[in-house]
Amino acid sequence: MIRILGVLVIVASFVLNIFLVVDKINTENKNYYTVTRVIDGDTFETDAGAQIRILGADAPEAGFCGASEAKSYLEKLILNKKVKISPTANDIFRRLVADVYSDGRSINNQMIASGWVAFDSSDSQNTKTMKESGENARKNKLGIYSEKCTQTIPPNKKCAIKANINDTFGDKIYYPANCGPRYDNVVVDLWRGDQWFCTESEAQKAGFVRAKVCG
Repeated sequence: MIRILGVLVIVASFVLNIFLVVDKINTENKNYYTVTRVIDGDTFETDAGAQIRILGADAPEAGFCGASEAKSYLEKLILNKKVKISPTANDIFRRLVADVYSDGRSINNQMIASGWVAFDSSDSQNTKTMKESGENARKNKLGIYSEKCTQTIPPNKKCAIKANINDTFGDKIYYPANCGPRYDNVVVDLWRGDQWFCTESEAQKAGFVRAKVCG
């Protein structure tokens, strides 16, 4: 009888130890971290030393229209707070690209809904919602889509040359005001690095080439 009780105690102890180990593993894999620094509107660092890139969100680069607002908005949401990180991959800069949550809410979607970052295609489980939030922000001219950062009419009539940077290839093209019907449809996305110029020589010095459709 004593031997049986001894065996039961050993078995119970073994099961308890397994439970404690599993519980420890689960706790360590919850992926909750404290945000120690916000780098820009779509990137931050954690107390574990990792750099996190918010999945599906594209913030203006430093110096572009809306960059400081995007950073400030992200700081308001997560700086010095605990967030849950669900990484999907590493980007070319070796940052973790991830879905990020705070208090059960998607930070990715909140940033896109604010209008201070653009929706970028992603394989997030929240892609549909994020895309809808991005379309709503654009429709309502929020954040980077406001007239401050997205323009078709020159703020200064003397500087009416529209200069675009192609997102995919980086081509730099400009459209003078006498370009014809095409000119009116050209959008100057200051948050992407597009610019206004007063003269064609200024545009050319900045590396832009006259659009072929303008003759």
